[in-house]
Amino acid sequence: MRLFERLRRTRTTGHRPSHRERRAAERTARAEGRLLETEQRIHELADEFRGDHRRRA
Repeated sequence: MRLFERLRRTRTTGHRPSHRERRAAERTARAEGRLLETEQRIHELADEFRGDHRRRA
């Protein structure tokens, strides 16, 4: 019984992506999009904090 079977590696260039590869690419794209949104929100919050902090000083 093989618990961890190696994926068969064939030519990776010029082949049509498998269903798993397409789903993985979609998940990656969604995750990258969420990361960009999160980073943008962090910068917005930091700008708000800096503005509030300057007004108090």
